[in-house]
Amino acid sequence: MKTLRLSLLAAALALAFAAQAQTSSTRIQQRFSSFAGSDANSASLVTGLRTGSAIKLTGAGETTTFTSPTKPMGYGNVTRALDLAQRELAAGGITDPTPKELQAALMGGTVSGPNGELTYQGVLQMRADGMGWGQIAHEIGVHPGLGRPVTTASSAPTTSSGSGITNAAGGSAFSRGGNGQGRALGGSQKPSQGATVSSAAGSAAGGLGIVKGGGSANGNAFGHAR
Repeated sequence: MKTLRLSLLAAALALAFAAQAQTSSTRIQQRFSSFAGSDANSASLVTGLRTGSAIKLTGAGETTTFTSPTKPMGYGNVTRALDLAQRELAAGGITDPTPKELQAALMGGTVSGPNGELTYQGVLQMRADGMGWGQIAHEIGVHPGLGRPVTTASSAPTTSSGSGITNAAGGSAFSRGGNGQGRALGGSQKPSQGATVSSAAGSAAGGLGIVKGGGSANGNAFGHAR
């Protein structure tokens, strides 16, 4: 009976570790999917760095295959390697790298950037040579800590300078400004009887108003002026 309990416990722990590993892998793949050029490229990078298997990147009419010179990495080190490569490329003006540009940042090489040729030592090569992540970050000229994901366009919501609602995304929100109050609704709202209709851009002007919106703070304001 004791042996059976130990076996069941070992099996449960194995499943828990496998589930945690899968979650970590998925999270890293999602973070670097845009940088890698596709979900498949991101998955190949994460799997290759984690297990030491060959990494295959495809895109922009080209395909490249390479194997990391490091030993298999834990997920924390995988994240650091990709983060440093991404920030080094972005510093050179490359935010949407081709497979060869990505390989150069990781393995070393020379590519043509927006401002001329760029030569990289290779984040993975430096790691394989025994350098710590802080040393590598200093060498390539970026902050040693993990940076925020590099994006090519801001996804922050637009804020209106007027009073009332500044953002509506399918739910409801309230905002006060000046002498008015507004409500953002994800659906549509018809003006009530006797209401004044005016144009609005994310605000309810002059009193109690309702702004309709669908993912952005932009709609028509209906309200009774006070």
